[in-house]
Amino acid sequence: DTNTPVTVSRTVYDANNRIVLFNRRYLEETLDRELARAGREAYPLCVIMIDLDYFKKINDTYGHDAGDQVLCALANTLSEQSRRGDFACRYGGEKFVIVMPNINKHTAYERAKKLRRCLNALQIPYENHKLTTTISMGIACYPSNGDTRHALLRAVDQALYAAKEAGRDHILTYDQFLLSKEASED
Repeated sequence: DTNTPVTVSRTVYDANNRIVLFNRRYLEETLDRELARAGREAYPLCVIMIDLDYFKKINDTYGHDAGDQVLCALANTLSEQSRRGDFACRYGGEKFVIVMPNINKHTAYERAKKLRRCLNALQIPYENHKLTTTISMGIACYPSNGDTRHALLRAVDQALYAAKEAGRDHILTYDQFLLSKEASED
């Protein structure tokens, strides 16, 4: 299939060798630069981390080729839904990250909801099946949730795992995660 993206060194390319999603190394290098720019120019930056819910079940039920089709559909959707200036990366496995410079937390949350609707509506053809999936997302923002790449990625990862713990197919900000953590400790 000439429309199916391929993965090389965890960078996802389309059939015309155009980058659809960047890899984790690109994320790490570019996020440091974007954080420095956001600090100099005094604007927020938000990160969304996305994880496919029950992805192992797709691979176990239909095989790894089916799983690859799902990952490619997700990659294409993330690329299509990103604003100019945003960048989407494959973080590893079935985990992806979108970096959104100059966007506030509320707008990032609204964009995450729209993205989740798009991804949940996908029906990915595979053999005689239409594969569907749900996603969970975490959101963290600079500077309030972290002022370094490591701190921000740790915060968004914690928010993502709390979203998965909440029953999957959820979106959770790091601030919501902290509030729920405080409430459970009371």
